[in-house]
Amino acid sequence: MQKLIFTCVFICILLCCPFADADDKYGADFLRYLTSAESNGIGKSSVAYSVGARALNNNPAGLAFCNGNELIIGSYSTPRISATIMKENTNEIWEDYGKFVVEPTEMAYINYTFPSSKIGNIGISFAFNHEGRFIRVNKEGKAINAFPRDDFLLGLGYSIKLVNGFAIGFDVKNIRNKVSTDEGSDIGRTWATNIGLIHQINDKTKIGVSLQNIGKRLSFKTEDMPDKLRRNFYLGGSYNIIDSKKSKLYTSFDVNLPFDNGLKYNVGAEFIYADLIALRLGYIKDIQPYYDMFLNINDYTSKKESRLWIHKGITMGAGLKLKNTDANIAIMPSRNPDLNDDEKLRLDNQRPVVSLSFSTRF
Repeated sequence: MQKLIFTCVFICILLCCPFADADDKYGADFLRYLTSAESNGIGKSSVAYSVGARALNNNPAGLAFCNGNELIIGSYSTPRISATIMKENTNEIWEDYGKFVVEPTEMAYINYTFPSSKIGNIGISFAFNHEGRFIRVNKEGKAINAFPRDDFLLGLGYSIKLVNGFAIGFDVKNIRNKVSTDEGSDIGRTWATNIGLIHQINDKTKIGVSLQNIGKRLSFKTEDMPDKLRRNFYLGGSYNIIDSKKSKLYTSFDVNLPFDNGLKYNVGAEFIYADLIALRLGYIKDIQPYYDMFLNINDYTSKKESRLWIHKGITMGAGLKLKNTDANIAIMPSRNPDLNDDEKLRLDNQRPVVSLSFSTRF
């Protein structure tokens, strides 16, 4: 009873924390993609599901449920998004009005947890994300040898079990966000932290909460730069439906509070057969504002425009387990802009998001 009361009080405190306004402009959005392929396969419902190294940058309380060394190497790639907005003209014919073009991104990450101890578990994380093609020289012919936009993260996590089945954890991360500007590029830096709780009620049921990206704005020199970290508060749970020698079946869900732009949730299930093959299925619905370049086709002017984007659809994943080694893949839908009542959408070359991960325990 004391553990349950403490969890409820903690949730109430987090709900009172200030969240972003609708007009805020966000930077370092790669932080939301730091989830393993296992979690992505079940709709990113990872608050109570993620344990060990894959808990870093999600719910660090999951570190406490790791029994030894674990290493995860993963990647996350988003496609090029070409979304054309159409409106009716005076002749009631739908024609192109403007276009959002979002460049593809590639991210690689490494998470590692140290052996467990009586004073808690420790993990470290590293991630590098880039957008666009590698540039060797600029327009003036000077050597650059860099991506036009890239991100870097180095983090340290800690978790401990206070009583049986109840864990608290946090991770601290140093973030660097490089973006393109008219003068070349600008680099913003900041520190942020995630904090979380997991309560394992019994052998089948776990609940968890996680407050992510608590930190200051990115320190850009350029004014009007998207510099605020997107803060998220997740509440979720997982339930073990089947646990036999030949097969296991888990279900998991998350909700992302508050519902200021609509209901945001993730649900999924994982089936493991003979501790060898894993099959995953999930559904994701997320609505968030983004600050992207919009091209007006009528006068060929472009500007940064803030608009709600919807990330929803079915996710799928699979994994192969060989003793203490796992290899996993997940496929997810990409995000699409939310439309006004007088608009229609046309998507060109729509491709899914692909996530890969390789993990080993020793």
